[in-house]
Amino acid sequence: MKRILPVLLLFATIHLSAQQVPHVYNQFFMNPYVYNPAYAGVEGHSVLFVMYKNQWAKVDGAPVEMHANFHIPLKGGMAFGAFAYNESNGPLTTSGGKITGGYLVNMDRTHFLRFGLSIGAGNTMLNQNGLDLSDPAIGGLVKSSSFLLGDLGATYHFGHFNVGVSLPTLFNPGLSISKVEGLAPIRFKPTDNVMVKANYRGHINDNLAVEPHIIYRYNKYFPNQYEGTVIFHIYHMVWAGATYRQDAGIAALLGFKVKEVLGVGYAYELGNGTYGSQLGGSHEIHIGYHIGAKKDHAEHVSSFIKSHRLDAEQRAQQAELERQKKLQELRESREAAAAEKKDDDALGILTPPPTDEPIEEKEPETKETKWSYEREDNLVERVNEYGETEKGVKLDRTNAEGEKEIVFSWLPPPPPGAKSETYQIANPDEPLKERKRPDGTTEVGVKWVRTLDNGTKEVLVIWNQVMSETQAESIDHEPSQTMGLGDAKIVIAATPVPTPPVEVEVPVEVEETPVVEETPIIEETPVIEETPVVEETPVVEETPIVEETPVVEETPVVDETLPVVEEPPVVEPPTIEELPKTDVPREVKRGNHMLELPVGNYVVAGAFKSFELAENYSDKLFNRGFHDTKVGYQSAHGYYYVVIFQSSNLNSANQMRNRWKTRDGLSDVWVLKVNE
Repeated sequence: MKRILPVLLLFATIHLSAQQVPHVYNQFFMNPYVYNPAYAGVEGHSVLFVMYKNQWAKVDGAPVEMHANFHIPLKGGMAFGAFAYNESNGPLTTSGGKITGGYLVNMDRTHFLRFGLSIGAGNTMLNQNGLDLSDPAIGGLVKSSSFLLGDLGATYHFGHFNVGVSLPTLFNPGLSISKVEGLAPIRFKPTDNVMVKANYRGHINDNLAVEPHIIYRYNKYFPNQYEGTVIFHIYHMVWAGATYRQDAGIAALLGFKVKEVLGVGYAYELGNGTYGSQLGGSHEIHIGYHIGAKKDHAEHVSSFIKSHRLDAEQRAQQAELERQKKLQELRESREAAAAEKKDDDALGILTPPPTDEPIEEKEPETKETKWSYEREDNLVERVNEYGETEKGVKLDRTNAEGEKEIVFSWLPPPPPGAKSETYQIANPDEPLKERKRPDGTTEVGVKWVRTLDNGTKEVLVIWNQVMSETQAESIDHEPSQTMGLGDAKIVIAATPVPTPPVEVEVPVEVEETPVVEETPIIEETPVIEETPVVEETPVVEETPIVEETPVVEETPVVDETLPVVEEPPVVEPPTIEELPKTDVPREVKRGNHMLELPVGNYVVAGAFKSFELAENYSDKLFNRGFHDTKVGYQSAHGYYYVVIFQSSNLNSANQMRNRWKTRDGLSDVWVLKVNE
């Protein structure tokens, strides 16, 4: 049987090549470009794929194929691809290559069309060694035959749904069989072979996605064929699945991904149930690699290697934009609460307004045991709804009924631009404030003095719910040491450190104290004010000041008029009308606003004094197809900017500005360069 099979394979190859049966790959889903040239550039990166397939492992001289291909999205919706392959099939060796041109049509922000055309050439060599050349069926074959390659395709994309149709063989790549007796001449047409493929990626959750594929092959000379494939993306690091191909059997699929850059897949095809045991299984290895970063001009991306709902860069941009919006809402809520002198802010943090009037707060109605600070070596952490990692400081007391009550006071991290911050409880000898929630539970407000590493100070009143001992144990059960509220001094770093934040002593602060020449006069109980106050004439002798005497701060005493944040110097900004009218990139320094634009180069479409107006304009641009639009603040000018493009490269920003300024309504777009 094994001696007969190679001859059968030879003639099967002759007939199949002559009648235009395209190549079949088990892992086409990794790189659909192998089936349809319209997929060139769809990865959004420069991407390289290589494949090795060994068919029918039990048969000597069975088909072995290798191919490599490269494709990339170009500017203006264009795409380029290149494909080269080599196939050995018994005495036949076929090799070829083609290049591809593609074009993307952006119908709107969610619907896209792609078109692709490939042109190339190939050559088939016949090794006549070992063949019976006296047989007229073999002797009539030529030793070498060249042919043209070509395919044409179109695809439609909506979200994670993709469907495409292709003509895999525009030219006849078959062997020259005009001299083979008994075979009628073939009248070839490009529509003799048609392939339709559709797939959808459904995300069950952030860590699991299912991806079904359906393929239908039409062939004029052979029975039509259906194929179905199902892939599961597990944690977007591993995939597993299976394929069933009509009249060809089942294939098992397995692969893994590395950092959304590299994908390696393996397929084992069992083969037809009738002949599979005699021919053996087929092995296929497919490797894909993303070269460099995602192209900024790639308007549509559909990638198997990056199978999250969004790729890493998009997820980071979306998370940053959402964080900025929520922080803006938080700031507006704080300002509104301060202006109305209310202490029932739903966000849980109130900042006293810069006024001499104290915030009205409810005194405790019952006399309870004083609150104590429970010092822990490892502070508990949580991530709040704004994406900030907060540290929980534990306080407890025993109530009038003899039950222990616990409060975790959650401290926010340093604001943008600050490397560290120090928290101390203001006026620790005073009772903590309490209030009742609408649901009947009790909240305790802890007044903290926050000192940034640049010396800026502000007061935060942080309200948190009182818990029972059982409830608190579900959050934290670290051993603690009972101390007074005045001992609560917490330092929080802005960047992760090898060990958890620990409580440290606040550095000694030194204040200049006026003294008398020759006989120093030192203030007996100096009070260190947290912010500048009205200057008072120091009580000294009528003699000049000649030296300094350091005084160590004992206990922080907070002035109720302490401002929330020190405001930066007022810079007179240009008018909105002036901003767009420039072809030269504006250069500014990055400020400390919570929505401050990071260091980079931006194409700006609009500038507004109001965040709400900027956000509305951003939504309009998004609906026009500018999907990377976001809103950021620039302290030097004092405006909220609507940004439609961002890049670390200034030339890229200038090129995108020149491209988009020709569009309706965007003639005044300009480039902003933000420096550190």
